[in-house]
Amino acid sequence: MADLLEVRDLGYSYQSYTGKPSRQVLDHLDLSVPMGRKVLVLGPFDAGKTTLARILSGLTPKYLGGPITGTLTLDGKNLLECEPWDLVEEVGYVSQNPQEQFIASTVEDELAFPLESLGVGRPEMRQRVDQALKRWGLEKYRRVSESQLSGGERKRVLVALEEMLDPKLWILDESFDDLDRDWRDQLSGSIRKSKHAVLVLASRYLSQFPGLFDDIYLLKDGRLVPAGEDPEASFSALCGDDGLVPLHPVRSEGGTHVLEARDIRIAHQRISDEDHRIFHLEVPEFRLESGQIITLVGENGSGKSTFARVACGLDSFEKGTMMIDGRSLTRDELNCAVGYLFQNPDLQIFLPTVRDELSWSLERDASMDRRGISERVAQACSLFGLDPDDTPTTMSYPQRKALQGAVYYLLDRPFYVLDELDNALTYRKAQEITRLLAGKGSGILVITHDPQFARLVGTDGFRIDGQRMVRA
Repeated sequence: MADLLEVRDLGYSYQSYTGKPSRQVLDHLDLSVPMGRKVLVLGPFDAGKTTLARILSGLTPKYLGGPITGTLTLDGKNLLECEPWDLVEEVGYVSQNPQEQFIASTVEDELAFPLESLGVGRPEMRQRVDQALKRWGLEKYRRVSESQLSGGERKRVLVALEEMLDPKLWILDESFDDLDRDWRDQLSGSIRKSKHAVLVLASRYLSQFPGLFDDIYLLKDGRLVPAGEDPEASFSALCGDDGLVPLHPVRSEGGTHVLEARDIRIAHQRISDEDHRIFHLEVPEFRLESGQIITLVGENGSGKSTFARVACGLDSFEKGTMMIDGRSLTRDELNCAVGYLFQNPDLQIFLPTVRDELSWSLERDASMDRRGISERVAQACSLFGLDPDDTPTTMSYPQRKALQGAVYYLLDRPFYVLDELDNALTYRKAQEITRLLAGKGSGILVITHDPQFARLVGTDGFRIDGQRMVRA
């Protein structure tokens, strides 16, 4: 069978904006993918998976800069000479950060836009959009804007778009992340049924993967190498996920504190929803103590992030009480006590350099001098594997998640909510960030869809079942 995709001797390094030498991300990489072949590429934290995906999609180096070498052909076309918009029917790309791909004002328009660009007639366009919405459980979000969707709902929109267009090559970058078990199973089914080539890039070996792929590779030192007969073991050894043990509670340095929710009722309406549907979440009781690490699980759109926003004071609630140490708190007081790491780190990173980002909150502390600030920033960079001179906008998505963790580490909050922290990270890296944030005895609530990661960070927790939060 002739190869649909052929990559030979690919080398790439990003353009440096700091004056430091650029790191070679991909180095003499080779890859052949015949039509209909299903390929999984496993790579550890910041190995270059997204870089490879963007190159194959025609986005890099055109829009990110940096020297590239080698040859890339797709169905006989030179990919380095193609514009991304000319590849709509050849290559489909689902980014690990879905928010960077949305361009339309509603879910329906997002699905219709590429069909309109291809000249599809209105009756067929409506039929294909309706089918995609129904298949991926998005009918009730038809006229809802992207900004009102959960992380899992955003990912389902992009996967629905990919399946609807059914290009010759699917590129799915961490596409199983953000999805709950049922939607992961459906995505596995779509990959299995597709007659086209599928390239999946992932930072973890998930339970859906055995038997799903024809070829499995490890991305190591910029090159692809076969994963062998036991890909899970090979990958775990590569990224250090082997030998991990669950985290244990840590004694608080500042004494024991308790975050509680009692008889909370949350009413949440998506502003862009023309049908004015109101989502309700009941939280009869919730308790998180200093040093504890507990988990919160639930289906996509069940209200996990909704509760997180209430717990940290960002959103209001209809009734009930949020307390710390038995005292009812205002939203401003909660916001100062509960650190919330959003699913998307880009919503919390806004300054030119890593050093600026880490220094910002410290500079507002009158008790700290310049030397003290520099020492704490250097410590955070060392702990979280960051370069203080890097520009966040040019860092990888996993690096930006590490920076987000470092920012909150310096805030010394008694409680933290980590919303899908593990997405796009290896188990070891996600567990390490959790451990650092818990290291001073803070209480940690981890929101995740991955049962294996849940077991690595905590043995106790809650789940959302039918718009009600209960003990798991």
